[in-house]
Amino acid sequence: MKQIKIIIAIAIFSVIGFTQVNAADTTADTQSLPVELKYAGNYKNQPLIQLNFSGSKDENVFNILITDEEGVVLYSADVKGEVFSKQFLLNTEDLGDAVLRFEISGKKSGKTVAYRVNRQTLVSQQLDVVKL
Repeated sequence: MKQIKIIIAIAIFSVIGFTQVNAADTTADTQSLPVELKYAGNYKNQPLIQLNFSGSKDENVFNILITDEEGVVLYSADVKGEVFSKQFLLNTEDLGDAVLRFEISGKKSGKTVAYRVNRQTLVSQQLDVVKL
């Protein structure tokens, strides 16, 4: 049941903002596939991740695989298109501070790009002292 909630929460679209999510490319060659993963903000206090594709007629079928740090597959799908975006809403209530791995593979070329996504909550407090 927990995995079903995670899978449902991963495929929602929209933006607003206030927690930080870091996405780090874990491959040596970032130009191996025409994809980009970035933090797009928050929606209903949950982090939103956006995956941008800028493929070509030769490279237009991609496999998306999302796993947790233990290798459990949370999401797997094949997508087809040349230039498009896909957004994933991460349910932090179910995921907690889990580190996720996004792996995108080109079906025709076999090239792969992997990203590691981990959540960091920053608490900031500011104190102003003003001379009167």
